[in-house]
Amino acid sequence: MIRIEGLTTEQVEMLDKLWSFDTTDELLEWMKSLSDKDFKMAVTLQEMIIDQLLEQPAESDVTEAQSMLRKMGIKC
Repeated sequence: MIRIEGLTTEQVEMLDKLWSFDTTDELLEWMKSLSDKDFKMAVTLQEMIIDQLLEQPAESDVTEAQSMLRKMGIKC
């Protein structure tokens, strides 16, 4: 489970939105529509998630982590 402490309500809402997309194309289209400020926040939140995934102990089954990364548009 990924846990990120200290997020604002706005950041939590954006993370919820990031997770809601079914495809990379949907995510990218949404990101194109963001203001510069919101785009930077979305990218920063994605980087925070990636950092948390990398810090988790390695397990033999990484399909959940791979799925999460793919939903964020990261090829793995």
